[in-house]
Amino acid sequence: MIHETQMRYVDPGPFRAVDDRSVEMFARPPTSSRALAASPVSSSPRTCILIRRIALDCRGVTAIEFAVLALPFFALICAIMQSALIVLAQQSLDRALERAARSLRTGTFQELADGSDPAQRLQRTMCGDVPVLFRCASVREDVTRGASFSPAMLNEPFDRERRMWADGFGTRFECPEGDDIVALRAAVPIPYLFKFPDRVAQRMADDTLLLVSTSVFRAEAYLQKSCQ
Repeated sequence: MIHETQMRYVDPGPFRAVDDRSVEMFARPPTSSRALAASPVSSSPRTCILIRRIALDCRGVTAIEFAVLALPFFALICAIMQSALIVLAQQSLDRALERAARSLRTGTFQELADGSDPAQRLQRTMCGDVPVLFRCASVREDVTRGASFSPAMLNEPFDRERRMWADGFGTRFECPEGDDIVALRAAVPIPYLFKFPDRVAQRMADDTLLLVSTSVFRAEAYLQKSCQ
């Protein structure tokens, strides 16, 4: 008697597409947790997550930006303040020299002679009652005259080698006469607040900056008068 055996089909499920690589993976012995943590494959995601957290963390950004930008920012502010002081002081010196030159050109300076030192009186004429941005007592001026203009009439007030006043500047005062060519040059040191830039044209050894103003003109045809 032949018994018929019923064969039932069993679905292999997830093991249906098992290849040699999968078999090798399942056959590999289990790895310890310590070795798994030390492997580069497992630590790479942790490193990426840590880098991402650092990149997205915005705490302390303001402090870092301030530390990076503070020095050049304050250096720029100091340079602007120093430049503004130099420009304003130079304009003040130019206006003061213009007042003194006008009094010499018109003969008013000779008419108001009172027997005092003409150089000091010219210094007071420069400052007058108008506020200036320099010390009037520190001003030195040279007054020279001639029948025609010559570069030798202008004395250099600054000694570049010694970084100080040039010898003889501020000691010449030649009282102008009518129709004379007059060269008036004044110089005054002002405070140099900051040490940069270090290479300044007329920076003196005592950390002051020498300002110079010059006026060359022809005097009016007035009668000869004494300046003292």
